[in-house]
Amino acid sequence: MRWTLWTLCSLACLSTTAKADDYPARKAGLWEISMTVAGSPRQTKFCIDAATDAAMYQAGMENSGIACSRRDIVRSGPTVTIDAVCTMGQRTITTHMTTVFAGDTAYRTENKSRIEPPIVAGRPDSTTTQDAKWVGPCPADMLPGDMLMPNGVKMNVIAAQKGGK
Repeated sequence: MRWTLWTLCSLACLSTTAKADDYPARKAGLWEISMTVAGSPRQTKFCIDAATDAAMYQAGMENSGIACSRRDIVRSGPTVTIDAVCTMGQRTITTHMTTVFAGDTAYRTENKSRIEPPIVAGRPDSTTTQDAKWVGPCPADMLPGDMLMPNGVKMNVIAAQKGGK
């Protein structure tokens, strides 16, 4: 549960606070994403194409259940910085996130968040890092939007946003 909420918060900040113009496009194909939350590493694989990439950036907050009272986005060359204050249910999430792109084939995100009330008693602050790199074309068994989770479960994030699997 804790990992799922952290992942949702990170993805929500990336996808719902930005417009497609705020981020450089990522190369179509298979991406390997290594995320570390509270010192615990996880790795996912994500197949994208231009339409999936744009859809992720265009995903609206009305679809995520997150409302933000502040969303400051600054892009300077390959660096995108986001400062946001959002609510998710009874929790307030204050985030400072910096993403540095290395062309269209790699990026690194550092996300410092404060969640009140804390998910884990007494630990409202968290740091999440995400290193992503393009690893090649999508394999035949993955379609654009498919994400292979650390537990081996594959889901299509675009279908999930629309209420499917």
